[in-house]
Parts: sequence; C-alpha cells; structure tokens
Amino acid sequence: MNEQVSITKSNIRGAFGAFFIPGMYTALWAGFVPYLKAKLNIGEDVLGSMILLLGVGSCLSMAVAGKLVESLGCKKTVLIGSFVGMISLALVLMCSTIFETTVALFFFGIGVGLSGAAANLQAILTEKISKKHLMGAYHGGWSLGGFAGAGVLLVLLKVLNFPVNESIWGLLIVLLLAIIVVSQFMLTFGTDPNAKVVKKSKSPLSFHPIAIIFGLLSFVSYLVEGAVGDWSALYLHEDKAIAIQEAVMGVMLFNGTMCAGRLLGNTLGRHLTSKQVVVGGYLLGAVAMALIVVLPGYGSMYTYLLLGIALAMVVPNLFSAMGEQNVIPMTQAVATSTMLGYMGILMGPALIGFIAHGTSLMVAFALLAALLVISAGIGKYAYYLMTKNTDAAE
Repeated sequence: MNEQVSITKSNIRGAFGAFFIPGMYTALWAGFVPYLKAKLNIGEDVLGSMILLLGVGSCLSMAVAGKLVESLGCKKTVLIGSFVGMISLALVLMCSTIFETTVALFFFGIGVGLSGAAANLQAILTEKISKKHLMGAYHGGWSLGGFAGAGVLLVLLKVLNFPVNESIWGLLIVLLLAIIVVSQFMLTFGTDPNAKVVKKSKSPLSFHPIAIIFGLLSFVSYLVEGAVGDWSALYLHEDKAIAIQEAVMGVMLFNGTMCAGRLLGNTLGRHLTSKQVVVGGYLLGAVAMALIVVLPGYGSMYTYLLLGIALAMVVPNLFSAMGEQNVIPMTQAVATSTMLGYMGILMGPALIGFIAHGTSLMVAFALLAALLVISAGIGKYAYYLMTKNTDAAE
C-alpha cells in the first residue's frame, strides 16, 4: 500500500466514546434491576435465570462480532450493537410479563456483547495504527461510563425524585444521540489498512491454543472482578465484622483504583512489556487477595485498593496482545477472548457462591488467590507461545 492510513486525535476520542457510552447505558440496566424485580414480583431465582439469558445473548453476539467488524467496519458494528442494546433496554422498561422481559433482555445482551467486542477491535486497530498505548484508557472509559451512568441516575431518582422509567428513557435518548455524534469519529474499517497481508477469518471463533489460553486468562480476570463485585460486601460484613453500612466500601475502593489504574496505566507500556504487566499483575493480585483473606477488619477492606491497582491493566494488555500477534486473524482472537472473558463475569459469582456454600467465603477467596498465582504461570507460557508461533510464521 503506497499511502499509509493514520489515526487522528478525533479517532482516538471516538474509540473512547465506544467504551464510555455503552458503559453508561449498561449502568442504567444495573440501576433498574431492583425496580424490575419489584415490578414483576419475582424472586432471585427467576431474576437470575432471566439475567443468564442476557449473558447468553452477549456470548452469542461476541462470537460473531469479529466477522461483522470485518464485513461492516468498526463504526457500523458499534452503532448496530448500541442501537440494539439501547432500544432493547427501553423495551424492558415497557414489558409487563416475565416472558416479554426475558426476550427483551436477551436482545439487550446481544447489543451489549456486539458493541463491546466491536469496541475492543476498534481499540486494537487504533493502537496498532497510532503506535500508542491506549487500551488501558479505553477500558477505563467503560468503567468511567459506568460511574457516570450510575451517578446521573442516582441524582435523577434520589435528588430530583424523577420516576425511574422516565429517567432511564430520557438518558437513553441522550445516549442514543451521543453515540450517533461520536460515531462520526470512529474507524470505518475493520482490519488494519496498513498491513501488507491481512488474515481474514474463516469462522467467527478460533480454537488455536493462543486464542484459547489468552481467552482463559481473560476468563480468570473477569471471574475475579465479578466475584469481588458480588461477594466482597457480604464477605467483609460476615467474615471481617465490618458494619453492613460500610462493607460496600471494599467494592468501591476496588472499582475506584481499577478505573484510575486503567485511565492512567498506559504509561506502564513505556517502561514495561505486556508480558511483565500481565504476569506481574497476576502475582501482585494474588498477594492482595491473600492479604484480604488473612488481614483482620479494616486492613482487609483497604487492601482492595491494592487489588484494583494490581488487576487494572491485565485485561487491557491481554486484548492488546491479541492485536499484536500475527498467527491468527485478529478478529477471531478478540472474539474468542471476549466471549471467554465474559463467561467469567457470568460464572464467577455463581462459582464463588457454590464454593462458599460448601465451605466459606474465606476459603473461596483463598482459592481465588491461588488461581491468580496459577494464571501468572500460564500467562508467562502464553507469551512464550505467542512469540514462538510468531517467529515460526515469519
């Protein structure tokens, strides 16, 4: 190719918006969950089954996201996913039966999964073409969008006393307009236009060892994040005797340092390799999780600050690695890693609950510490395997 395609600052901001805006509307769903449970008069078991189908929809759309990005480009795929997600969430507000709501949630999951996978592919392309470390900031944008969405909804409901349906409807309209405007700066292509040879995927997913191993590493990272988010408040209250009103601070501290670490963590890429960040992050995360288990009371709670810092840049670097390797098509690698990672979010809380039911939350968290140590070793092998296969391909 004679003329090299470049990335502008507007393209970088557009890619950031592809994370921030879906992060916001996903937070609106999280805020609506208690209202949905009350409206339908259902128990946790029924609600859990409905949310599980939401996850199934996400996994299915993530599996085909790579092929869609190759065919339609990043911009169109992000827009399609966002439209489906937001419109489906609006329908959830209107549904009055369990069946109708479950169908709407299934399509909401499709939208979230499609926009999320497409956003990651766009981020990888933006990094490759601009030759800048941006993935951490992009994933931080998702977290920041979640904070913003939850914060705005909280103000509307608690401070201004607006009705929940009207509040979410109004925010969805604003976000729908915002994604249309921001999409004008997104990448229109779905493969690297500067690459001499572009490997197209023959199937949506890859079963190559590199894709599977990196996907399993993403699974572990998301599993820990999901477990921390769903079980830490209960753990700090019951096992560490923290007052129930204060127990949620552990989760807040974890999310806060996770978000800050991702927004500011790209500077690590100038001094450390991706392998060092991933392996070191898992080891530091294992130390933090072990301290959360053994330290008493508030010492355990404040250690969540360290856990958030330790794991903040692991997932962004795993996705960046999938873009750097040239053994398998990038779209296949990212689709596989995204789907396996999201399964960690779905299965993590349930798995921890199952283990805790048979033993205790302390034992479950100790097992997470051990899993992080094992992941550090697997991560080291994964980068060796990627380098070995890349050299062979060349």
